[in-house]
Amino acid sequence: MAKRTTSKPAAPAPAPSSSAYDLKQIREIVGLMAENNLTYFHSEQKGAKLELRRGSDLEAVKELLQSLPASSGSHVSYAAAPAPAAAAAPSAAAAAAPAVAAEAAMGPTINSPMVGTFYRSTAPGEKAIANIGDSVDENSNVCIIEAMKVMNEIKADTRGTIVRVLVEDGKPVQYGQPLFELKA
Repeated sequence: MAKRTTSKPAAPAPAPSSSAYDLKQIREIVGLMAENNLTYFHSEQKGAKLELRRGSDLEAVKELLQSLPASSGSHVSYAAAPAPAAAAAPSAAAAAAPAVAAEAAMGPTINSPMVGTFYRSTAPGEKAIANIGDSVDENSNVCIIEAMKVMNEIKADTRGTIVRVLVEDGKPVQYGQPLFELKA
């Protein structure tokens, strides 16, 4: 069978559009992934690809850390995802952790600036960044939120003394969710 040819030139492939996915859409997708406990999302739209993964893929974290330029002026600690509760051995630190209060916060709060996983310390087994009774201000780091395999240091956005931790370590948080209750 002979192949038929035409003199009409082929249409050019569509150029990738930088507006195929905006930050708001990506945040919504990440929120839905967290809400529904999904670990992988893939989509192609207007010639652009979006691939999101959640979870503790340590190899991906190592690759990311190796690709970052070394900086001499600042230091950021990165935490690995904690072991599942069933596999983790009970420790004195876990037994001494304050109970998370279920009732609503009564005072001002420090809220999550993003969707992700809440960590009180920079690494499993390490001392918490902020504890009950600590005074914080706008420059104080209070926790880590892992979002899309990036460990983000969260600063208090207000002054006060921490009176309650409102989220359990290693649990998912939503944008705007109260993390700590303060006494002004």
